[in-house]
Amino acid sequence: MAAFNVGALVQKKTGGIRGRIESLLDPENDKPRVYVAWDGGTYQIHYEYELRAATPDQPQFYKTMP
Repeated sequence: MAAFNVGALVQKKTGGIRGRIESLLDPENDKPRVYVAWDGGTYQIHYEYELRAATPDQPQFYKTMP
């Protein structure tokens, strides 16, 4: 099962820029991958284990942010 849903706000575990999950991709070597639209205007593919929720309490969707 995917750790993040489409639209979830994420950032790399090392911190830094935030992004939004655009789509879920087929797993490679049994590791789920996601397509992320970063706030800086770039798009990248990452493994889910490289990312964490961008909000301190829980993953939130872009449309539900205050």
